[in-house]
Amino acid sequence: MRIYISADLEGINGIVHSSQTQPGEPGYERAVQLMHKELAAVIDGVRSAGASEIFIADAHWDARNLRIELLPQGVHLISGWQRPFSMVAGVSGSIGGKPIIDQSFDGAFFVGYHARAGVACGVLSHTYRAQVYLDVRLNGKAVGETGLNAALAGFFGVPTAFLSGDDSACLEAKELLGDRLTTVVVKKAISRYSAVCLPENEVLAALRQGAIEAVNKRDYWSMYNVARPVTLSLTMFDPAMADAAELLPEVKRIDDRTVEMTNDDYSVLFRLMLACGVLAANRKDSYF
Repeated sequence: MRIYISADLEGINGIVHSSQTQPGEPGYERAVQLMHKELAAVIDGVRSAGASEIFIADAHWDARNLRIELLPQGVHLISGWQRPFSMVAGVSGSIGGKPIIDQSFDGAFFVGYHARAGVACGVLSHTYRAQVYLDVRLNGKAVGETGLNAALAGFFGVPTAFLSGDDSACLEAKELLGDRLTTVVVKKAISRYSAVCLPENEVLAALRQGAIEAVNKRDYWSMYNVARPVTLSLTMFDPAMADAAELLPEVKRIDDRTVEMTNDDYSVLFRLMLACGVLAANRKDSYF
């Protein structure tokens, strides 16, 4: 069995502030250590349940957080930026046309995930670019990184089987992907910058057991398939950001801050979303 893991940092137990997620800031090195512990618990679980190959995509910031030497032996690490499909690079079984695995992945696991942009009671809630995207919608439904990434996995024929994060992230995932998804709550959100952090030993045990249960429910895994043609809409914080995004040929301006694009190929829309984010981020005004 081949398992793909997308690992973010904001949804790790003990992480409650953005400074903990930024290289060079106080608390970052500790945060990475906590991230490694949670991943080790998940990996131990999926291996105990029969997984033979495991690939981890470092899915936070510049994707250079995880240390290959600190991961369990035999685990492949997808590290570094820039790369196609960002947080879920490689979920298709290849990256940039280069195969990374002989066969397709059987299931996708999302570890350390957080709630979508705009959720007040969700630790460090945002969607991809925290200072750009105010709201993201797939066929009119508000989604965050969970929805966007699960839809891409589904597009490539990979079901999303597991997600861990705070209670808001887990609720969002269940509402979107259904009860067949295994979720593990590692902390309970109080606000965007506060949470009740659960005892680490209990969290690590729950992650291991949750991973085992997820693999054992393989026959019930289901893919998140978005009805085609797919329409993706992006609402920005600043109209100038939408000005930049609409420069892309397939992107249509809807209102002052929203752009929209439609395509049968969801992977095209995913790339456009990433490109819009890059263009829009360059229009962020430091003074006004």
